[in-house]
Amino acid sequence: MPETLLAWADMSPAVWLGCAAVLALGAFVQRATGFGLAVVGAPLLLMLEPRLVPVVLVLFGFTVALTTLRHYWREVRLSEVGMALIGRVPGNALGLWLLLAAPMAVLEKLIAGSVLFAVAVTLFRFRLPVNRLTLLGAGILSGILGTVAALSGPPMVLLLHGFSPDRLRGTLSAFFVVTALMTLVTLAPSGLIHAWHFGMALSFAPGVLAGSWLAGRVAHRLDRRLLQGASLSLCTLAALGLLL
Repeated sequence: MPETLLAWADMSPAVWLGCAAVLALGAFVQRATGFGLAVVGAPLLLMLEPRLVPVVLVLFGFTVALTTLRHYWREVRLSEVGMALIGRVPGNALGLWLLLAAPMAVLEKLIAGSVLFAVAVTLFRFRLPVNRLTLLGAGILSGILGTVAALSGPPMVLLLHGFSPDRLRGTLSAFFVVTALMTLVTLAPSGLIHAWHFGMALSFAPGVLAGSWLAGRVAHRLDRRLLQGASLSLCTLAALGLLL
């Protein structure tokens, strides 16, 4: 049976195991630190199996955001990021154009740059004014990065990190649920989503759930800053590997 599934997936056992490990690690880090699953997963999956990016990451990002939203729905303030949702429309269109028109080498550089941007946002947390113009700009950038590599989060985190932690989690989770659906709707008519992606997501789901469950069990015993530092280092090395 496993051989039949791998033959259908057109993927070697070693590559499947590597991808499963990357996604399980991303889920662990996401649950333990709040750090993005896609930021950990995108550069590593691109090295192992580029066909998984962005669709499988968008599917898991939607799932993670939905489960987070269950806990923080009372903190949601989507009205405060309405301009960012509007910005997602042209951003998604630009991201789709890049996916269809740009060669893989260019996409790899864009994804690597996006991951390094996400690392910088996490480390330095620059403060920008939150207004209609910056929200629109963050929405456009979020749409481009989200469509190309499921990296919707960094532009919004950069802008909204002044929110209280619960309000930030709730609002961003709701934002990501909506925008993940927008991304899937953008990608589907262009023939970029196939049954293969959903089959792969199902095959990786137990590992993702296990990574999240394990983090829930042991994260409180770990040094959060040390774990986040190790994750950022891994992301940086993977991004630099794509740039070289």
